[in-house]
Parts: sequence; structure tokens; C-alpha cells
Amino acid sequence: MKLTLIPALLLAAFAGSPAAIRFEADGVRVGSELVTGAAVSLKESGATPLLVSGGAVESLSGESLAVSLGAAQVDLGAGLRLSRTADGFRLSTHGMAFKVEASGKVLDAAHEVSFKVTEKGFDFGALGALEGTSFAARVAAGLAPAVAADPQEVKISAEKDTRQGVRRTFRRLYSVDPLNTANAAGSVAVRQIGRVSPDAAP
Repeated sequence: MKLTLIPALLLAAFAGSPAAIRFEADGVRVGSELVTGAAVSLKESGATPLLVSGGAVESLSGESLAVSLGAAQVDLGAGLRLSRTADGFRLSTHGMAFKVEASGKVLDAAHEVSFKVTEKGFDFGALGALEGTSFAARVAAGLAPAVAADPQEVKISAEKDTRQGVRRTFRRLYSVDPLNTANAAGSVAVRQIGRVSPDAAP
């Protein structure tokens, strides 16, 4: 009885673990499936949705994604895309700054940086170098600008106000795009959706 339980437990453990993501010579492998070509498709690594092509991978969840580059590995944070180049790899975001870190050393990048895997670690060109066999890449969310106006300073109402026969419409002004990936999830714009009616829409 005990012997029959051990294989069952092992199978359950492997079934719940996320599939490995690996850059190979012919494409990107997600678990046992090899993705080739330039077309981007939606795949899953365990319960993590991701975009994959034959030369790029990007996580669509808030979880980090372990990506193998052969003998090296990248811990890819949400909002970052890892793609293959002619002589190495490229990390990029949708306009947001990010950080790469290994062994306590941190390098700050704008929205894109290329790197090569070396014998000692990773060469990011003018940005610097990291030693070791792996590094983590994370979007620097704290550097993204927030909504400038105080939520209490500007009124959004389900009805348009009128005073002395003159109709006034209140609109919120943003210093940045509220639908940007870095701002949308926690922005005032999303929290106000339920209070805006078609009459009050711009």
C-alpha cells in the first residue's frame, strides 16, 4: 500500500510544477513543446500565461518566470520581454525602467538593454557586467509616475451639473497615460469606471 502511494505522490508533484522555459538553437521550448518562427502565440507554463515566439518570451502574469539560456538562467519579472539577438539577448519593457541584479550588484536600465552570456557571467555593454550563472530582471515600478491630481480635487459624477442653465462637464486630467501598464491597475481611472455613465463620458 505504501509503495503504491509514492508514485502517485510523485506524479501529482510533477503535474503541479511549471513547465521549463528554455532558449534552444531552433526556438523556445515551453515544457515539451518547441515554439519556432516569428509568430507570437499564447502559451502556459504551469498556471502562468506567457507570449512566446521562436525568439522571444514574455510573462503575462505578476509572477516571475525562470528562463534557461543553456548554462545560464534569467529570472524574468512581469512586464519584461526576453528576446534573442544575432549575438546575444535583449531585455525590454513597454517603456518602463527596470533593474538587473546578481550577487548583490544592481544595474539600472532604461526600457531596453542587450547582453551576452560570458564565461564569468553576463556582459551588458556600457551598462556594466554581472557575475554568476543567473540574474534577476525586475521592472522598477517605483520610478513610474503616478496620477498628478489628488482624487479629491477633481470631481467625476454620473450626472452633468448645471448652473444657471449652463451645463458643465468635469473631466480628470492626467500627466501620464492612465491605461499604461504601469499605471492602469492601481490608477484612479480604473477605480472610477463604475461611477461613469454614458452621459458623463467625454
